[in-house]
Amino acid sequence: MKTILVVDDAPMIRELLRSVLEAEGYAVVEAADGEEALRVYKDNAIDLSIIDIFLPKKGGLQVMGELIKSDRSRKFIAISGGEAFNPEAIVELAKVFDVVDTFTKPIDTRKLLEAVKKALAD
Repeated sequence: MKTILVVDDAPMIRELLRSVLEAEGYAVVEAADGEEALRVYKDNAIDLSIIDIFLPKKGGLQVMGELIKSDRSRKFIAISGGEAFNPEAIVELAKVFDVVDTFTKPIDTRKLLEAVKKALAD
């Protein structure tokens, strides 16, 4: 069973993604901020991370950067939305980390599942 880390400071988003991913047979672990994400990542065998760009304590881009330093094979999907900035432009910043895909909120869960399946098929 593949394990996916969902990192978002909005409990509703984490709950939605957990239910969608678990319905497809994935194990899901969660984190509400960047520091917690790094701890959870170290304590679990994570196959894919879905990370919000704007997080408390440590931003999503910083989390991806730190994880990639120790292992270039890490796989990420970046999400963002609801901020005062243009969410499409913000998720573009994550492409420097060779993310699998990017999504803006509200997330099309059907398309997200397609991206997850593609990322985990490799």
